[in-house]
Amino acid sequence: MVAATSRNYAKATIAFRVVRFIVAKIILKILFRIKIEGLENLPKEGGYILAGNHLSWVDPFLMLGYFPTEPRIYFIAAREEVYHPAWRRFFTERVGGVIPIERDKGGASRELLNLVKETLEGGGVLGMFPEGDVSGRETGKILPFKRGLGFFAAATGAPIVPVAFSGTKELWVRRPIRMIVGKPIPGRKGGKEVSATMTEETAAALLELLPPPMPTPPGRKFLYKFLTNLFTQEVKEHPTPE
Repeated sequence: MVAATSRNYAKATIAFRVVRFIVAKIILKILFRIKIEGLENLPKEGGYILAGNHLSWVDPFLMLGYFPTEPRIYFIAAREEVYHPAWRRFFTERVGGVIPIERDKGGASRELLNLVKETLEGGGVLGMFPEGDVSGRETGKILPFKRGLGFFAAATGAPIVPVAFSGTKELWVRRPIRMIVGKPIPGRKGGKEVSATMTEETAAALLELLPPPMPTPPGRKFLYKFLTNLFTQEVKEHPTPE
């Protein structure tokens, strides 16, 4: 995709490279047994969208830690969550990788679309979890997609790369985890019909990639409660894919 902005969104900062090394090569590698499949399916240049199922907050860390350092991946997040308190803003502005939005304007606002376009045209990659929520339980299926994925894809013509996560819902030390990258779905611009088609094709591709849920082995699982609570549980209840 030819850049239409002066900012190079593909370039990784030194701060990001350091954090990525610590997260991927030290923390995640020590905690879990991670298997990555299909990295060869990732486009060599930016300007595409990653669409993954969402089991826990380990999922984006796996993308950031095990996908190439460049082009950079950017996730959409509420401005109040990444800019307050001050230390979060300091961290976000130096490490990057966030497209801040106003929560009350919704996921398909004109302002957000312009930021997404700028990121993709500048060579960056948009990371999305189109279910719009974390699954309450791993079932090998997915929740219905929200409209944002198809909207952005149809508006920009960006291809979509499906990414399937397995084993990231319940966590313990040396838990086997899989991340599977599928083949890109060609991008095409259009209106509501194209948006709906891109959404349906991505959901079907993701379902095809997803393996059956991993069985929970008997016996003691070290730090099970701590790691599961840390990465996968919140106060609210989450829907379960059926």
